[in-house]
Amino acid sequence: MAATLPVEMWTEIVHYLPSSRHMLHVSRLLHDIALRRLFATVKIYFMHGQPGFYMLNTENERYVRETSDYLLNRSWELLHCIITNPVFANAVKTMSVHAFTDGPAVFEHRALAQALQSLPNLRSFHYFGDCPEFATVASCLPRGLKNLRIQSMPNSEALGHLDNLKFLQPTIPFTYVREQKLDRIYAEWERGSGDPRDLVQIIETNPIQELVLLSTHIVLLPIRVCNNLTQLDICVPQFEELVGLDLVFRHAQVLESLSLVGYIEPPVFADLPKDPSVLPRLTSFRLSCEFWDQEATEMHVHLLSEFLSRRPSLRRLYIRLPGVRLEVALAIATVIGKLECLRVLGFHAGYEPLHEAAALHLADQLSTKLEALQLALPWYSDLHVRTWYPLLSKLQQFPQLSFLHLFSNGEDPVPISPVELATDLEHLRLVGIQRSLWTIDREAGEELEPKLWTPWSVKYCLPEDFPYHYEKKKKNTIRYHVVSVSQL
Repeated sequence: MAATLPVEMWTEIVHYLPSSRHMLHVSRLLHDIALRRLFATVKIYFMHGQPGFYMLNTENERYVRETSDYLLNRSWELLHCIITNPVFANAVKTMSVHAFTDGPAVFEHRALAQALQSLPNLRSFHYFGDCPEFATVASCLPRGLKNLRIQSMPNSEALGHLDNLKFLQPTIPFTYVREQKLDRIYAEWERGSGDPRDLVQIIETNPIQELVLLSTHIVLLPIRVCNNLTQLDICVPQFEELVGLDLVFRHAQVLESLSLVGYIEPPVFADLPKDPSVLPRLTSFRLSCEFWDQEATEMHVHLLSEFLSRRPSLRRLYIRLPGVRLEVALAIATVIGKLECLRVLGFHAGYEPLHEAAALHLADQLSTKLEALQLALPWYSDLHVRTWYPLLSKLQQFPQLSFLHLFSNGEDPVPISPVELATDLEHLRLVGIQRSLWTIDREAGEELEPKLWTPWSVKYCLPEDFPYHYEKKKKNTIRYHVVSVSQL
C-alpha cells in the first residue's frame, strides 16, 4: 500500500512526524522527503575572537572556544554539502548567516559566496552581524530570492539582480539586549543605515509586500509600494521622529500587519486612525515603546484605546507602554478584553505592584481562545500568591494555549519554573521566562524535561524555529513569533 501513495501524500505525512535525523535512516523514498524537511533551513556561523563573546552571551573563554569550534566545523560541513551535492542544495530554502569574527574572514566569505551560487531554491536569507560584511556576498544571492533580512545596506548595484523580493528588512540600527533582567527593547546598532537612495532603488524594482523600515525612511516610500503593502514594521531610533504615518494610512488599504517599535513619543498616538474604514484589513498590531512620557499618559492612551476598540478583527496584538500607571494599564486591558477575534497577545502591565484585585481584573480580560500569550509583570515576592494564582487559574481554562512567555520587570524572578508551567498547562509547547525559551516535548516520555534554547538561537530566531510553524503556515492562521522573546 505504501508504494501506491503519491510522493505528495508522504511529504504531508512526514511533516507531522517528530523532527529528527533518524528520519534519514529509512527507505530511500522517505529519506529524500526527510532531507527536504530537515535541511530546508540551514544556519551558518562565522565566529571568532571577541565578537564570539557577544554572540554567545557569555564571558567564559573555554565555552566560547569550544562552541565556536563546533559551530564553525558544522557550518563548513553544510557549506561543503551545498557546494558539492546538488540534491542537498536543492533542499535548502532558508539560510541565516551569523557573521561575528574579528579577522579578514577571506575563507568564510569565499565559501559562502560559492554556496549561495549553488542554491537554486533559496527563498529566505537572513544576515546577522557584519564580519564578513554582507556587501561581500550580496551579488551572489539567487535571483529568485523572496525574503531578505540584513543589518548593513550595500550599494544598490550589489542587489540590482534581485527582482522578486516580497519581504525586505534593510539595515535596522538595533540589536537585541543580552541581559536577562533588563527591561528594554533594543540596544543601538553602531553601523549607519546606508544611503536611502539605495534602499529606494531596491524597493522600486521589487514587488515588495512586507517591509521593515526606519522611521526616517517612511517619507521615501512611493505611493505604489504603499498600495501593495500587507505588512509594515516601523523602527524609531533614539532622537528620531516618526512622521509620514498619514501617508501610510491613506494609501495602505490592504495592510494587514502594522508594527511601531522604538523611541516613540506620545504625540504619535494622535495619528492613529479612529475611522474603521482606514486600514480596513488590519488584523495584527504591535506598539512597543522604549520611552514613555508619563505626563501625557492618560490622554494618549485614551487615543490608543479608541483605535483598538474600533478594530474588532484584530487577531494579534502586542502593547508595551512600560511607564504607564497601573490603573491606565488595566484600562487598556479592559479594551483588549473586548477583542473577540484575538488569538495572540503580548502585554506589558507597567511597573506598579499588581495587587490581588488588579490580577483578578487582568485575568478576566484574557480571552480563553488565546493560542499565544506574553505577559510582562512587576513580580514581587510578597505578592506572588495574590498575583500569580489568579492568572494561573485563568490560564488553565485555555484549551489552545501553546505558547506562554512571562517576563519579570520587578525586583524578583518569575515565581514558577518551566516544568511547573508545562505540568499545570497541558497544552503548552513553548515556554518563555525572561529572555530564555524552552520547548516542551510531551511525546518524549512521562516525565517532562523542557529543552532549553541556546541564548544565540533566541537572539537570532527565525519563524521556522518555532514549533508547528509548518502546520500553522499551512492552515493560514496566526504566527507565534510576533511575540517571541527576541522582540521584547
